[in-house]
Amino acid sequence: MTGKVVIGVDPHKASWTAAAVDSSQRVLAAVRVEVNRDGYRQLRRFGSRFPHAVWAIEGAGGLGVPLVARLAADDVRAVDVPAELAARVRLLSTGHNRKTDQADAVSVAVAALTARTLHSVETDQTTAVLRALTEHREDLVRSRTQTVNRLHVLLAQPLPAGAAADLTADAAAALLRTVRPRQLLARTHRQIAVDLVPEIRRLDRRISAAGDAISSAVAASGCTLTQLYGVGDIAAAIVFARTGPVGRFASTLRVLQRRRPDRSLL
Repeated sequence: MTGKVVIGVDPHKASWTAAAVDSSQRVLAAVRVEVNRDGYRQLRRFGSRFPHAVWAIEGAGGLGVPLVARLAADDVRAVDVPAELAARVRLLSTGHNRKTDQADAVSVAVAALTARTLHSVETDQTTAVLRALTEHREDLVRSRTQTVNRLHVLLAQPLPAGAAADLTADAAAALLRTVRPRQLLARTHRQIAVDLVPEIRRLDRRISAAGDAISSAVAASGCTLTQLYGVGDIAAAIVFARTGPVGRFASTLRVLQRRRPDRSLL
């Protein structure tokens, strides 16, 4: 990027720290703003001082996602700098790996200046959809696991042997029909358990619906990971959502094309 100015950004949940670095790796200016509308405006005003600068964001697919979306909406070009690359630059330039937000932002900019190739950040709707769907399903599965665990605890009190590990809503309902406690506390525990059974059924329906939506999204994406033995729609969606198309990884793509020129893994 000879002759370029790069604005490196170290994104956090609550703040964005940016540093403008020229092609001689000289720091021209830096700024730290909050992650909100006013903070974004301040960041853009900072960037307007370097109208031809390239924006480089560390972890553009992680904490940098909100900033990437805002920049894309304003037609501002940005590149994704892997955290490992920025850390390596920081270590080589300082001799240690101690972190500050401004040092991180400078390292991101220097990494972008010196890297041979970087992925240009684009709003990949397919990847974003798969990420949203898989994360939604994971939340539902987590909620179901917590509910089933609670039900196991409640059933272990009136039933000495407890319930089977792979407890379903129907199995829990059947077990509860065999229990008719007389003591107040036991009756209360049973009622709570009874209330949890329809909650598990509701979560089962939502998990199934999320799985169907993921299958449809995987089919629409053209992803062929499901052609690999043992890889279903859910696993393929998780991999695709975290990595994006294999074309992002130029060296890997060249190897795959040499081995399987007529097919794509992603």
